[in-house]
Formats: sequence, structure tokens, C-alpha cells
Amino acid sequence: MIRPTYCEINLAHLKINCRGLSRKTPVIAVVKADAYGHGAVQIARTLEKEGVNFFSVALIEEGIELRKAGIKSSILIGGSVYPFTNFREVIKYRLTPTIASLESGKSLSEISRAPVPVHIKVDTGMNRIGFAVTGAYDNIIKLSKIKNLLIEGIYTHFPSADTDRKLTLNQAGKFRNLIKQLNKAGVSPKILHASNTAAERFVINTCTHIRPGLGLYGLKPYPSYSGLKPVMSFLSRIVYIRKIKRGESVSYGGTWKAKRNSVIATLPAGYADGVRRELSNKGSMLIHGSRAPIAGRVCMDMTMIDVTDIPGAHVGDEAVFMGNQGGESISASEIADTCGTINYEICCGISCRVPRVYVSKK
Repeated sequence: MIRPTYCEINLAHLKINCRGLSRKTPVIAVVKADAYGHGAVQIARTLEKEGVNFFSVALIEEGIELRKAGIKSSILIGGSVYPFTNFREVIKYRLTPTIASLESGKSLSEISRAPVPVHIKVDTGMNRIGFAVTGAYDNIIKLSKIKNLLIEGIYTHFPSADTDRKLTLNQAGKFRNLIKQLNKAGVSPKILHASNTAAERFVINTCTHIRPGLGLYGLKPYPSYSGLKPVMSFLSRIVYIRKIKRGESVSYGGTWKAKRNSVIATLPAGYADGVRRELSNKGSMLIHGSRAPIAGRVCMDMTMIDVTDIPGAHVGDEAVFMGNQGGESISASEIADTCGTINYEICCGISCRVPRVYVSKK
């Protein structure tokens, strides 16, 4: 590592979160989008050693990356496989595809020479992909009769488990009723899953597994959620300090002007790294456990902060964009609130320019 900007990934916290989430129900660990920016290969290796034997990704490429890295556990492709010729890669790398249409099921059957485990996606209200729950029974019965399709699992997804209890329970009821109907018809998949981290609080007796993503990484699905330990910290160091006079401006456009003689520190990370430009003149960083406000617009490669009230600040001091320092903390959720987005996007948006450094600190 040359530039002193990096993400520290605490694998001890990952293990603690996983153990808490899997306390009652086995998990299908979601490691899509490079494990929400945490590094899918290292996260999957760690969780596999913890006993996790099923992972979920969004893309075939993500599944192939894990296989090439030596992951032996089952890997669900949560997105649609298209074009259908990509089923050849699914079969080659022993991935578990999502079947969300009769066409995709038939295409897989035509390509495969042996039974392939599949998970069928049922849409209970997300209106994204999957068989509409109203017609899912007939379609799944048809799929169950297609050669070389082994229906290992059926699943759905709750779009508002963090905010709408009534809707979520209604969706769960629809899913439960569908599974009962299928069981009566002799279709009884061994794996059923619906709950993401936010829905983990709902007891959905139909399901055999939960499918957490956010919670594994210590990110809260809603403010009152407790018991999680953040896995990622986003860190850098001061590389330059300048004293400026009252009335002088900082960064592009001169949007920040000093109201007093001030001390400005420069950090070697900007919006190309994942320091959101929306934080310009609004966010803050931690220096010596105190908040230093961002001064001016966040640049592509650098961010300036006002350290006037932190007299001990020097070149080389650690700066925390996200994480804990000296009893103070800045969470992904706080940053997301300031930027008008969600904590998922904050972590996923930290770019590949920023190295991930893996540690184990309890």
C-alpha cells in the first residue's frame, strides 16, 4: 500500500454478526457486489470456515470468482440468467441458478446433460423478477416435470421489511400458502428462504434459511436494530496542513470561506474513492477522536477538513471517514442520511482504488 487511504475489514466482527444471525436458522450469506464492498473472496472464505455452506451473489461472474478462489459451498445466482446460453457457465462452475420464468427453465433443461439444482423465484409484491405469486403454483408444477431441473429451493424477497410490517407479513402469508399447496402436490424443496436482515425479526415458520446481507457487515436495516458490530472502517491520514486567514476560501467554487483564521488539513481521498461529494460542507471526519468538518467541495482525489479546533492535528495523523476513533464514531447510516441515500450504497460505493486490509479485532 502506497497511499495511506484504505478500508479496514474486521473479520472478528463479521464472525460475531454471522453467529448472531445464524443462532436459530441457517444462513445463506449474501456476498454480492463484492460483499457490499468488503471483498467477496475473503468474506466468503471466512464465513465458510465458520460453517456457512451457502452463498448468494447477483451475477454469474461473481459466482465464478468465488469458485476460482476455492469456495466449495453452494452459490446461488440471485439475478436472472440471460442470455440463456450463460447456463453453460452456470453448469461448468457448479452454480445454482435462479429460475424466474418457464423459458429459462426449459433452456437450462435443453443445455444440461444431468440434473441441475435450481431455486425458483416467486414474486410476492416486489414486481422485479420471479413468478407472480398468483400464477406461481401452476408454473412451478410445470417446472417440476421438466427434465434435468432439480428444484432444490424456492424463495421470495420482501421489499419493505424495514418499514412496513403489515405488507411483509402479508407477503409471508402468500408465500406460506403457496408452499403448502406445492407440498400437497408433491413438490417439497429442501430449502425455502425469504428473510433478509430486516425481516429476520419476523418468524416465518415456512422457511428453512434466512438470507442476510446487510447484517453480516454490521449495517443496520433500521435505526433500532441492535446487536451488530460494524465490519468496515474507512481510514486515511493527513498529508498536508495549511493555515489560512479569515475570508479565504477552500476548494472548487469557493463555497467554503473561513469565518476566522483557520487551519485546514488535506486528506488523500475524494469522490473517486467513495468520499461522497454530497458531503461537501456538510460531513465531517474524525481526528484525535473529535469531529473535523469538511471544508469546501470534496475533490476527486482529496478532501479538506477544518482542524482549527483540534490544535494537536499534524501531518501523518489518522483520519476516519467511517468508523470509530477515541469514543466517537461515524457510521455508514449517518453518512447515508447526510447524503440522502442508504447505508448499502455508502459501502458499495467505496471504490477499488481503496485497498481492503483484513484484521481481526474483538
